[in-house]
Amino acid sequence: MPAGQQSGLRRWIASPSNLVIYLGTGVWLLFLIWMRPLTLPDEGRYGGVAWEMLKSGAHLVPTLDGMPFFHKPPLYYWMAEGAYAIFGPHVWAARLPSWLAAWAVAMGLYTFLRRWRGNTVAVVGLLALVTQPFFFGAAQFANLDMLVAGLIGVTTLAAASVVMRAYAGKPYRALSLLVGLLAGLGVLAKGLIGLVLPGAILVLWIVLRRRWRGFAALLWPPALAVFLAVTLPWFWVMQTRFPDFLHYFFIYQQFERFAATGFNNVQPFWFYVPVVAAMALPWTLWLGGVIRKDFWRQAAPETATAAATPDAVAAADVRWLMICWVGVILLFFSLPASKLIGYILPLLPAVAALAAEVIGAGLGDAGKNPGRSSKNLSLSLSIAVLFCVAGTVVATYKAKPNSVDLGRSARVEMDPTDTLIALHSYPYDLPMALRLTSPMWVVDDWTQPDIPLRDNWRKELYDAGQFDGDAMQRNLISEHEMTRRLCASTVDDTYWVWGEPANDSARYAILQGRAPAYADTRRALWRIDVNADFRQSHCASVQSLARN
Repeated sequence: MPAGQQSGLRRWIASPSNLVIYLGTGVWLLFLIWMRPLTLPDEGRYGGVAWEMLKSGAHLVPTLDGMPFFHKPPLYYWMAEGAYAIFGPHVWAARLPSWLAAWAVAMGLYTFLRRWRGNTVAVVGLLALVTQPFFFGAAQFANLDMLVAGLIGVTTLAAASVVMRAYAGKPYRALSLLVGLLAGLGVLAKGLIGLVLPGAILVLWIVLRRRWRGFAALLWPPALAVFLAVTLPWFWVMQTRFPDFLHYFFIYQQFERFAATGFNNVQPFWFYVPVVAAMALPWTLWLGGVIRKDFWRQAAPETATAAATPDAVAAADVRWLMICWVGVILLFFSLPASKLIGYILPLLPAVAALAAEVIGAGLGDAGKNPGRSSKNLSLSLSIAVLFCVAGTVVATYKAKPNSVDLGRSARVEMDPTDTLIALHSYPYDLPMALRLTSPMWVVDDWTQPDIPLRDNWRKELYDAGQFDGDAMQRNLISEHEMTRRLCASTVDDTYWVWGEPANDSARYAILQGRAPAYADTRRALWRIDVNADFRQSHCASVQSLARN
């Protein structure tokens, strides 16, 4: 097709502006990040841990209600801390680490594809990634899934470039050092999968493509030293301070939970196939082209030989890399019985790249009908953008209640020295909403023997308490202990009790006949001033028991 007859989109794809690409991608992924209310429990939990670290000044040890929380390593918390320090403790600030990781892997994919496959595949791959509703939504969600997915992605792409440069006889050592840094950050984001998954993808790919010198390039000792320098200090400090840390973090959290069947969210082996197919629409509709013979003609095994043209070799390398990427990630996360949707996020860059290869072949001069391919691309892009925006609007409309608005209302009256008490639940989002500076008391029956066996908020607090018994005794208390402490407190001390008006007003004696100071449709905050009237009503029996 003559250049003058090309569509505007096709012309732009062929000669993109890097400034528009980089800034436009960042702005697009940031678009609507403020709109959706905080989602519980994940956003409240991870955003709340970062808030605790910031206000306590204890930046090395993640804490949940003042107790060491070692479910995950610290990278997300450090990034969220930084966002809070710069922008304030807002819900959208808690999402910035995910946004930054999404932006990084999107730019990494674009840069990689542009270097090895040209402008068309690079731009289409970028568009196919950032307009997947799954990817777009995860970029605006405050948990660790996008952060580790982004780091797995950029580590894999950088490492593949090292291997391809080494094979082509080009300098690669600076890039190899970057791989060590990125892999280290991946481990600090979510543990061993930050290294294991890129490693498995690359080993399989190197073997299939017979790029044997890639092993030496990736295992270059200075690159390994960078990896160890990034990862070892935090783990060493935590093990020094908490002798059971390494066993809990690696053996229990990383291995036993992976193999266990008793946790929540049990799903069948094939669960992620329909998840990715649906949540990456409409781009997954293009993947049918991957199974066509024409698609693999360039990527046949013989293109690994030196007799093939450099472009053919690069095409084969990239396509096989993406196939290995999809296969490893899909198999790895399909094996455990427990499956969460966000776990499969590392798959999405490879899906986008494969779709781009199919679309790029249709847009190129060798395509049978580039005009039709261009129209189909425009239609796919329009539908994808609509899905992204509509998905955010629907998620906002369907959002479940949280305690953020309740906390914002109450914090104008709550003094920093006041104590918060939570009844038979843990409000992950309330400490940051109230700007609490000290842990709350969580009232429940903490003697139940099945607490360590059930995967819920009680187990999270219980596990954290095993690393600090004193904090556990201070913060996880019974109803009787709550009343005893209230009656033993100084006159005119103020406490705030968080609970459910429908049940707790009658269940707890200290709330009977007392109207909530603040309430929404499900939760309430009662203000309790420990004055003479309170002591007369509630403390006589407690004092009698103490004397006996």
